[in-house]
Amino acid sequence: MLLSQRVAVVVDYQNMHLTARGKFTPEGTPTHESLLHPLLLAQQILKARANAKGADTPPADIAKVEVYRGLPSNEHDSTSYRRSQAQRAEWTRDSRVEVTYRPLRYRYVHNILTPQEKGVDVLVALNFVQAVVSGEYDVVILAAHDTDLEPALEMALDTPQAQARKVAIETAGWYQCKRLQARGRRRMWHTFLGVNHYEASRDTKDYT
Repeated sequence: MLLSQRVAVVVDYQNMHLTARGKFTPEGTPTHESLLHPLLLAQQILKARANAKGADTPPADIAKVEVYRGLPSNEHDSTSYRRSQAQRAEWTRDSRVEVTYRPLRYRYVHNILTPQEKGVDVLVALNFVQAVVSGEYDVVILAAHDTDLEPALEMALDTPQAQARKVAIETAGWYQCKRLQARGRRRMWHTFLGVNHYEASRDTKDYT
């Protein structure tokens, strides 16, 4: 009998959310109406992964879902700030889910105050590598399409834990979207997610 693998899923939330919104939703769909529920997303990743790998792969259980996301300003955008706090409260009702925010920065673009994520990708990269070296997981999956995270994959693959095959490093993302790669033709398992996985991952709760 194959032992169940402990899996951590590290999510670059805005990247996964906005990529799915652009690919799977009608044009003009409000951003807050196309939210992903992190735990549902992780479950769909493991479901798609199991289907693609086949019956011989060990069973896998979600041990941790780490989510990294920008935090709207209560001063500049109180509605989005309130929604983001309510979303974190909802998502972390399951103790396996951890949501880490980094404040958005605001600047004027054509006289419009516009938010920008700053430093979220660094948090994703650092904590992805930390999950790999922690010794707590058998598999660590990075859910993202941002190529700025590829150096983190390369660093993770060079860790003693990965070199000794004590932990498997994988990626996941939406079908026909950018797939992250590591230099040197080092291959990693990638789980493709389609529209059905998106629909099953949506957070349909009304946060207004």
